[in-house]
Amino acid sequence: MLSSPRVSHRIDENIFIIELCDTDNLNSLTFEDFLLIATYLELANENSSINFTIIQSSGKFFSAGGKFTSVLELAPDSTNNKNQEEADEANTELRKLYTLIGSVATPNVYVTNAFVKHTKPIICSLNGPAIGLSACLVCLCDIVYSMNDSVYLLFPFSSLGFVAEVGSSVTLYDKLGINTTNEHLFFSTKIPFEELNEKIIVKNYNLGKDHDDHIEQTKKFNSKVISDLKLKSKHLSLGSLQEMKKLLSFETNNKLRQAQSLETNSTLPFWINGEPFKRFRELQQKKRRHKL
Repeated sequence: MLSSPRVSHRIDENIFIIELCDTDNLNSLTFEDFLLIATYLELANENSSINFTIIQSSGKFFSAGGKFTSVLELAPDSTNNKNQEEADEANTELRKLYTLIGSVATPNVYVTNAFVKHTKPIICSLNGPAIGLSACLVCLCDIVYSMNDSVYLLFPFSSLGFVAEVGSSVTLYDKLGINTTNEHLFFSTKIPFEELNEKIIVKNYNLGKDHDDHIEQTKKFNSKVISDLKLKSKHLSLGSLQEMKKLLSFETNNKLRQAQSLETNSTLPFWINGEPFKRFRELQQKKRRHKL
């Protein structure tokens, strides 16, 4: 079974809970972590006793996005052994390209598809800011609750040298509208609570904004979302939920299936060109300011 110190899962009655749990690093994730989240979604989908899936986090941030080190591990090595045979060099470059294609395609195809195929309602407990690919996951959820009005989403793709990924070209357009989506994706600007409220966020719990203990306040928020969900679903005909979701998500899911290929093929040339690696390296070396 796959595992990660940054992502955990558990079952609480009929609820499958996926939790981001690396508060020391603002819950930033590796490419493997995104794959693990998709795997957990598959587990929840296959479990007939599960009626809801919750994605929640810990601490101050929902997730600061992809780990810089994880991204830079994919960068082509700029130094080559001069004594290496040309054939070996070519094979090495092909292996790097193969790895890069897989790493870019994985979140755009496998992870997005895990959300598209998921038959149970997916609920996001948004405790704080979500950045990059993690913000994309938030937008793929069916229902989003916020801990307070200090949350925001940020899609810094243009700032980092590539294009919209993980279904964001569809989900943001559908939920925020074309003009707002253009503004935030073109210029890599934060989407504040005021713009998310009643469009992506359906309820604000208004908890913990004036408290310094973010870990305890987020635990309280997560527990409240779970207890409220149990209460609201207590007298529902749970068997109808899956068919209801199928009807409501039909059009969006068709667009997401098309976007998987389009987003992958659009973003891949930028990664092959190396511009994202250059910009991630500048962030790591503090030569470029991250818009957190």
